[in-house]
Amino acid sequence: MSDASSARKTRLAQAAYVILGLLVLASVALGVMIKVYKVPSGAMIPTLVPGDHVSATRGGEVHRGDVIVFPFPENPEQLFLKRVIGMPGDEIQFVDGRPIINGFRVPQCRVGLYDWEGQTHELFLEWIGDHVYGVLLDGPVDGGSCEKDSDCSGIQSCRGGICGMLQGPWRVPAGEVFVIGDNRMNSHDSRSWKHGIGSGMPISTVIGRAGRIVSGGFSGRTAASVDGPPLLPAGAASLGPAMETCLKKKPSVTTPPAR
Repeated sequence: MSDASSARKTRLAQAAYVILGLLVLASVALGVMIKVYKVPSGAMIPTLVPGDHVSATRGGEVHRGDVIVFPFPENPEQLFLKRVIGMPGDEIQFVDGRPIINGFRVPQCRVGLYDWEGQTHELFLEWIGDHVYGVLLDGPVDGGSCEKDSDCSGIQSCRGGICGMLQGPWRVPAGEVFVIGDNRMNSHDSRSWKHGIGSGMPISTVIGRAGRIVSGGFSGRTAASVDGPPLLPAGAASLGPAMETCLKKKPSVTTPPAR
């Protein structure tokens, strides 16, 4: 074997080792940056259902509308997945589960009745910033339009131009976000923490932002994005046309004003 041929093989071997090393480092980096988490409850239905496994990317800024993974502030050993609805400085209120942020009613569009495991809910699409996602509300959700509390009946309040049962207000402290479940009436979240007083959660404890469903709680969910309209189970497939109609009615303003 000539010296030139030997030197060439040596260079090729060195290049192969470098490439192999880079692949190993990339795999390690991805393992550190992306983790998979199991959805523990129905608090995020219809976006996430029990049995879903979702990928979450570590690092990066948290924005309103993101679905995040974080340790439950009252029991850090328990991981939660919730949607960020309020940023530092925001004033948050809810009327029958519908968010009012800094006086701005987050726009929604009614899709229809959604059945899940024998329970019937109202499915809505909700827009906040660049995000659109599904939410479930229970019971009557149309308390009528209003300008002031006296326009509403009984103990209902007027916020964001609608009547309903009021939760809040909460002011989100610096360094925290306010998080809620998409299954609005069946979620243990910022509205009820601290023995019912309600509180935000520290941004510094966020583990990651949910990205895709790795494996699904029912068929057809694998590889679907967490962001966007919800995937419908077989029993709710008839809602597809109504959802498409709602998507065509995207409001012109979806971002709450700064406070």
